Amino acid sequence: MKIGTQGGGLIQPTTAPAQKTQTSSQSNHTEQSNDKGLIADVYHKNVGKDPAPTYARPVSISSNEVEVTKTVDEALDDIALATVHLYTPSGALSQSVERMTKQFDQIMSELNAQLPQLANKHWGISVTESGELQVTGTLTDDEQTVVEQKLNENDEFVSAANEFKSSYLKYMDIEVRGWAQYDVNAENFSQIFDLKAMLDSSKSDDNFKSAWGYESNWMKLHDNITQQLSRKAHNFAASE
Repeated sequence: MKIGTQGGGLIQPTTAPAQKTQTSSQSNHTEQSNDKGLIADVYHKNVGKDPAPTYARPVSISSNEVEVTKTVDEALDDIALATVHLYTPSGALSQSVERMTKQFDQIMSELNAQLPQLANKHWGISVTESGELQVTGTLTDDEQTVVEQKLNENDEFVSAANEFKSSYLKYMDIEVRGWAQYDVNAENFSQIFDLKAMLDSSKSDDNFKSAWGYESNWMKLHDNITQQLSRKAHNFAASE
């Protein structure tokens, strides 16, 4: 049998092994990837997951119609602060009444000298939404004009009366017990609190003044505030 030759050499079939072709294809793909700046994926076995984030979870607190977000500790601190200012003798509420009391005796002394009939009439003092002092009760128009003028010309008394109002509304908005069961706001404040009744009932006697050093008796003051609230203000708990 004759075997074809070319240049004296045997002609042998050229066959590319499948494995070599496949390897070459992969190599070419890798080279192309590297040429394009791509990095092959690298996988690591048994790599732990990132821990879940830790955070302080806030609590949502409703303050009338305004919703605010505070932590529990912040809310408790605010409640404690409100309690101090509403119910203790050194709090803003009692101190505002102390300031009014120091002016009230002089105001009443001048009014009784000018209008002695006031002693036999039932009348009161309220704080309007605008901050002016208004007389309520059974006085005549002329008497009411004289009394309101006398009250409102005493800047310290007017300032203290408005401090009482603003302090009550501010801290009652945070308070959750005690007087917080009553519906009192800027609109109905003048209809609920009679400052004259409050001042008349909370004046210190000599023993209390000697023991505490205050012109006003803060325990009697709290009793009077509670009485006025129970008579005139809507009780949330009673309507449930």
